Amino acid sequence: MLMGYQEGVFAMALEGPPGLDEQSVGWFDPDPRAVLGPAGLQVSRSLERVVRRAVFEVRIDVDVQAVVRACAAAAPGREETWISPMFEDALALLAKQGHVHTVEAWRAGELVGGVYGIHLNGVFFAESMFSRPPEGRDASKVCLVHLAAHLKARGINLLDCQFLSDHLEALGFVEVSRRAWRRQLKAALMQQVTWMDEA
Repeated sequence: MLMGYQEGVFAMALEGPPGLDEQSVGWFDPDPRAVLGPAGLQVSRSLERVVRRAVFEVRIDVDVQAVVRACAAAAPGREETWISPMFEDALALLAKQGHVHTVEAWRAGELVGGVYGIHLNGVFFAESMFSRPPEGRDASKVCLVHLAAHLKARGINLLDCQFLSDHLEALGFVEVSRRAWRRQLKAALMQQVTWMDEA
């Protein structure tokens, strides 16, 4: 998986007809690719108010496994996800190696939202995020705001989200060509940037 990320491709579990091996994996290399635009994250006034009010306690890497499992769980309108049990196991291993990280929203001691992804030098590959309404309304968006701020503070300048949606476009993500993506990725991977300062 790490070799794939370094080459600009990513894996997802495949959905298919009954009988398809649940371990089947597809490799994807979208063109165009969605990344955070040069202007940075665009935060609406309403979201800015939620962030300012500190509705959630935002934590980093407290319960990576719980965030991954929540992203993998079925939800209304999303009965199946690409995060199969095989991927959960792979991500758990990558987390132990220091590559998988989370930004989490907690409220009254409960995890109500979060985002996780893969960090390699100067790039962060945002993989998935979730919110648990009603307590976690806007939680994933708040986590994304904190993630962008953390990456900026660390000098991690490339934030990949793979595919563009209307929601992400409103937040400042843009599409770039595969050629431009590979060029940006190569430069980012050459940076020696850590996720956190060493204790």
